[in-house]
Amino acid sequence: MRESAIPGPGPFVRKRDGRLVPFDPDKIAQALFAATEAIGRPDAFLGRELTDGVLYFLAQENEVHPLTTQSIAEVVVKVVRELGQPTLAEAFAAFGRQKAVGPQLLSQTDRDLSSRTYDRPDIVLRFGATTPLNEYVPACTRHFSLNAVYHRDVAAAHRDGLLTLTGLEAPNQLASLTLSPAHAATDRAAGALGELEVVRRSAGQSIAIDGAEYRYAQLTEAPTSFVRDLTVGLRLTNLQAAINLNSASAPPWVGDVGDSPLFVGQGSDIQAVQTAELADSLLTELGEIKPALQHVRIHWHLAEADFGPERSGRLHRILRFALEGSPVTFVFNRPRMAQSLAEGMDRQHPTVLGVVGLGLPHLARHPRVAGEQGMFLDKLGSLARLAVSAGVQKREYLRRLERSWGSGAAALGSGFLLDRARLVVVPVGLECVVRMLTGHGLGEEPAALKVGCEIIRRLAESLGHAGRQVYLDACLDGTFDFTIADTPGRQLFPAADNAAGVTGWDPALAVADQLRVAGALHEAAGAGTMALFAPAHAPTVEQASDWLARAWKTPAVRRLQLLMRHPAEHQLTFGGDRPDGL
Repeated sequence: MRESAIPGPGPFVRKRDGRLVPFDPDKIAQALFAATEAIGRPDAFLGRELTDGVLYFLAQENEVHPLTTQSIAEVVVKVVRELGQPTLAEAFAAFGRQKAVGPQLLSQTDRDLSSRTYDRPDIVLRFGATTPLNEYVPACTRHFSLNAVYHRDVAAAHRDGLLTLTGLEAPNQLASLTLSPAHAATDRAAGALGELEVVRRSAGQSIAIDGAEYRYAQLTEAPTSFVRDLTVGLRLTNLQAAINLNSASAPPWVGDVGDSPLFVGQGSDIQAVQTAELADSLLTELGEIKPALQHVRIHWHLAEADFGPERSGRLHRILRFALEGSPVTFVFNRPRMAQSLAEGMDRQHPTVLGVVGLGLPHLARHPRVAGEQGMFLDKLGSLARLAVSAGVQKREYLRRLERSWGSGAAALGSGFLLDRARLVVVPVGLECVVRMLTGHGLGEEPAALKVGCEIIRRLAESLGHAGRQVYLDACLDGTFDFTIADTPGRQLFPAADNAAGVTGWDPALAVADQLRVAGALHEAAGAGTMALFAPAHAPTVEQASDWLARAWKTPAVRRLQLLMRHPAEHQLTFGGDRPDGL
């Protein structure tokens, strides 16, 4: 279905009592999912897919007739029946009759259908007396999120594996935000710990520190104290941090460090040398506490000048750090490209509302797809719109918190954090699903890579269109560590159907082929982090430096992580059913 055929948020709907309310397509999807529950076959994806068909016909009819509750219901029943779902159409119609005449005048059949469809029973969570409290409390929070934050259709898609909703243990916060001087504690002596205490009120999963060397200069702490307080604070708050170092340009708030004696009266050339020295000092301190880096990832920015012979020493130093197993992402600062700070975040987009995974292998295995390539591609738009619905529901939940808490919700209201927040949608199992659909991996055949790029292109297009309809910036990108799980920790070799992000996932490919795949995928998505599997068990710094230089010459590659593989991991592995099991 053409994306332009879906009506936007402009139309209003006249309710039965005469009120005009904004048109909300999600109401149709939720009602259709409830109807699938009523007939004993709950299917969130079917509800979303049928909704897209309804919206197509509504877009045509709206040119002549104004939208009313009754006219929408009539179109839903007609379209659902014509699309081969007569039982589902009748279940939906039963609820419409209840609304029109009241439950006391319904037939017994209609009363049974509408009751089973729309009652919302209390959620009961059972646990044993020996269940540890540190397991029970997070489980309660996750159940709360799935029932209080999200509607039943989105929660069902999460349980079915079509979507992966993250941040369920922090429902009252945004997923991520960029640390800025506005988050500094009133008492500057509180340092990094004080800042994390402030920012934890708004961020539930991770933070990005833009220009960490400048932040360090502003706080005027010793490097050892700054790094120690930061890592301790991250453990205490259970946040992850992307520490951006060696950026090609200073953060927008760089003028704020003018009060620091470090930069007073210094010219730009001297300041550049000093900030480079600060970045190196912070890297040294981080290297001293490698066991504590579970919550930290270093984003080392690279520009063209960093590949010159005069800077080879610094490049080799950070490569040594990465080859020793430290969590490093190399960020390419290319001309006319936004400077990435973390997945879904740059200087124009400092906050992330939520991160939603798209289970591509689950969609390929769905009975309505059954591994057929054309059908799979056609249904990607419905899956993307389901993810945007999840983002809208999280945003509305946080807005309700703002209204109910008043000044207590200032953390989200300050600086329009919620209104500016971005939804990050992550493809999960891209390599696996391409192999399922074509019989080849992304880097093995040009036709397979073409299918992979088409998947990414369609998802990005659908997300952009659906997001604009609801005034939500939705983008396609990756995750902190190529997994979509909430719990921190680096699982560097997930099975191919669980590998998250805009990247290939085949350790057997040569570096040149891996770069070719990543460049094509990142160009289609406009974002992404490449997983570069080292072809040698113990590569040298010189080899890794050559790989980075080749990546820089692949213009579309945005970010890159070096992954060290072991001999037993030469073959691509799959979790659950193998792709040839279809």
